Amino acid sequence: MIRCSSQTVQFLATAAILVWGLVPRQLALGTPGRVRETLRCDLMSRADYDQMERGYYEQILDAGRKLGGSAAGPRQGAGPSQVCQSVDDLREFVLKPSLSVRQPVGVSWSTNDLGMRDRPYPVAKPANTIRIGLMGDSIAAGWGVGDDLGFEPTLERWFDERSRQAGGPGIEILNFAVPGRSPGQRWYHFTQVGWVTEPDLVLFEATQADVGWAVRRLRELLPRGIGWDSPLYVDILSASGVMPGETGQTYERALRPYTWELTASAYRAIAEGCSSRGVPSILAVIPRVGRTVDAADHERLLAMARDAGFSAVIDISDAFDGIDPATLTARADDYHPNDRGHALLARRLDEALWQHPLLSQLRNRKGSPGGSPVPSLPD
Repeated sequence: MIRCSSQTVQFLATAAILVWGLVPRQLALGTPGRVRETLRCDLMSRADYDQMERGYYEQILDAGRKLGGSAAGPRQGAGPSQVCQSVDDLREFVLKPSLSVRQPVGVSWSTNDLGMRDRPYPVAKPANTIRIGLMGDSIAAGWGVGDDLGFEPTLERWFDERSRQAGGPGIEILNFAVPGRSPGQRWYHFTQVGWVTEPDLVLFEATQADVGWAVRRLRELLPRGIGWDSPLYVDILSASGVMPGETGQTYERALRPYTWELTASAYRAIAEGCSSRGVPSILAVIPRVGRTVDAADHERLLAMARDAGFSAVIDISDAFDGIDPATLTARADDYHPNDRGHALLARRLDEALWQHPLLSQLRNRKGSPGGSPVPSLPD
């Protein structure tokens, strides 16, 4: 009998794992496939992962700026339509209003005249209506799914129908989410366009990727002279020692040790800004498809949100647990949920929010009874 040395066994095992890693994703489904993807992620350094994330988001932003083709077909003589238009402030860009195009994945992308990926709303809040202002990222904006299939329009329909059927007020969720923004940019945008719509409740959609967003965006903003005097960042910029006139790479290196502090500053600004107006705020942590999260980092994010002073923090980051990621996204290597993923998010948010004391108080104040149970999802 031939006995292999321990070094030989280790070599053969390593080679087998490497070959397994080269198997196409579609041939490695189920639990083995998920284990393989986890190993792949764990073998990446944090710097590699951050670089991949930044490149991916830059592709989204570039697609948004250059996206062309009307949903009804190209107009004669018209140039490329654009999802975003640049602004010379902390936001960098806003969604172009009154737009109807198709995303690269072939689904419709429409905005209302207020520049929201949402149905039309009057600026003035209708009588006997509860308004919820939603801030969020590309997931909340419904990147990759059709206009009516994101978790926001689904949740609004369920809330509104249930409340009205019970003799209560109408419920509107106004979607102020814009892809590719840091938490601080989302908040600044809301202060510019959100308060005028008179929200009764603010819902901030968060993911673990919130940590790191400010560094990515300040890398682009600071060389343009934007962000230096922002209350969100001024103290941290001073502590980091950065000065005007340096390169984006220099700013990124200097600010990376302050990644968590930058996120915490934005969270505090949101919570304090809502509290000062007497408007309750809820931060909801949701998952990204196929992305593993370090447990300690996740707990740190939740603790940071609670310490910031949000009226409530809810965690539905387990909404996709136990489900093959390939069934939850339209494209491989894309963490944005597909129709099914958004339906799951809507159901979990419904379960967490409908009977939540903050929303119950608003419904009762406007004369709404409890309503019917959470709807079931189709198989």
